[in-house]
Amino acid sequence: MEFMSDMLGGGDSGRPSLFEIVAQHKMGELLEPALQHVTSVYAHRYPRYLVRLLNWHEEAYAALMLLVERHYLRNYGASFTEHFYGMKRVRTRRIGGNDGMTPGDMWRSLGFLVGLPLIKSRLDQRYERASG
Repeated sequence: MEFMSDMLGGGDSGRPSLFEIVAQHKMGELLEPALQHVTSVYAHRYPRYLVRLLNWHEEAYAALMLLVERHYLRNYGASFTEHFYGMKRVRTRRIGGNDGMTPGDMWRSLGFLVGLPLIKSRLDQRYERASG
């Protein structure tokens, strides 16, 4: 039973539990399909305005997430989904006693949060086209 209490976060209140980390990751994965579905429904209703947005969905989503994630990283020290679950990013190496993120840390985090998923989706599309 000690094992389950540690998994539920009973050991250290400052650290997230395994379930919070998994839920945060799944929520991040489900944001794009949900937004794409909402966009496609409204694109059928208002095609004059939203068909272009639907055609360029990945770029529009990346631009939107860049703005959202930058705001949350700058103001709360966590990504959107991390902040939703009460998590925060801290430096593991403390230089000068500062726990907060530096601007370089913020831009690296943005690259991993927004840039890499966009590159991965582009590479997946090219692979699907090439493999037929």
